[in-house]
Amino acid sequence: MRVAMPRPPRLLEALLSLAAAGGALLAAGCPSQEERVCDLMCDCSGCSEARYRECVDKTDAARQAAVEASCPAFLDEYLACVDAEAECKNDVLSYDGCADQERDLRQCGVSVFRTVCEHANERLMGCGQGAPFGSGPEACPEEVACNAECIVSVSCDGLNGIDFEEAQRFNDCNSSCFLKP
Repeated sequence: MRVAMPRPPRLLEALLSLAAAGGALLAAGCPSQEERVCDLMCDCSGCSEARYRECVDKTDAARQAAVEASCPAFLDEYLACVDAEAECKNDVLSYDGCADQERDLRQCGVSVFRTVCEHANERLMGCGQGAPFGSGPEACPEEVACNAECIVSVSCDGLNGIDFEEAQRFNDCNSSCFLKP
């Protein structure tokens, strides 16, 4: 004679079903944080599959670099900020509130979407000066990146010599770039 097993309550059945469905979604491949940010960028500006893959490859390479530099949390914070702050304006994705997270990531030696030289060009252009640095990682070797970081960290008044203390801090920063072993 068989003994009937008690049937689980309906609520438990429903929760187990939801858990199984959630597991299936995870197994089906919910997008990573990197993919979500690339989705935002491509949804805003419209991009081909190749450009989307390039974006994902860039963020994956940044993830690997952050892991090697022992600072993946900085990348997570930056990508989460981009995800939260992203606004599409005239087909350009802006995420203005992420400067601190991006700076922390750069100080770790990792950049995702722009090099520190590209940031320096933006700062110089915004301060009424030219853009001396090329774009792309190959145009921003370590020696140049140090100088670019000095530019990014100073105000326009310091770059233009209006604020003497800021200008002196900028000069000291630049000098330290050349004194590194």
